[in-house]
Amino acid sequence: MVLLTLVAGIMICACVKGGDSVILDDDQSIADKKLAEVLTAVQNQDKDALGALFSANSLKSVEMFDAQMDELFTYFQGEPEAYNDWGGPVVETAREGFQVREVMESNYDVKTTKGAYRIAIRTVTKDSRASDNVGIQSLYIIKLEDDPYPQYAYWGDGEFTPGINIGVPNAE
Repeated sequence: MVLLTLVAGIMICACVKGGDSVILDDDQSIADKKLAEVLTAVQNQDKDALGALFSANSLKSVEMFDAQMDELFTYFQGEPEAYNDWGGPVVETAREGFQVREVMESNYDVKTTKGAYRIAIRTVTKDSRASDNVGIQSLYIIKLEDDPYPQYAYWGDGEFTPGINIGVPNAE
C-alpha cells in the first residue's frame, strides 16, 4: 500500500509542473496551445510575445522578421471565433542514441469576426542537440478565399520556409 501511494504521488508530481501538464499533454493540446499563443500575440499586436514563440535559429535565418510581424498584424483581421484542426497535428520524432528531435506540423482553419484564414505551423518541440531549434520554425497564413484548394488541409507551399509566410497558396 505504501509503495502504491508513493508511485501515485510521484506520477502526480511528474504530471504537473508549475500548473502545466507535462506528461499528460497530448500532441493535439500542444498544437492547440501554440495556435492560441500565436492568435493572442497577433490580436494584441505583441511583437515580443510573437517573436518569443519562434526558434532562435528561425529568427536568425529571417532577414526582415519585424516586417513579417507587421504584415501579419495588418493581414489577420477580426477576433477569432472558432477553428477546425483538420484532424490533429503530424508529429515526427527522430532518435539517435540519447538525442531526440521532435517536429510537429499542424494546420487550422480559423474563423474570425471579419473572415476566415488557413494557418499551418511547423514547430520543433524537442531538440536535445540544438536547443536553438526549439520553437516555431515556420508559420503560413492565407485567407480562405485565396486558397485554390480549400477542400484540403492547408500546408502552404510545403517548403516550411522559416518565419511568417503570408498569402502562400497550398501546393498542388
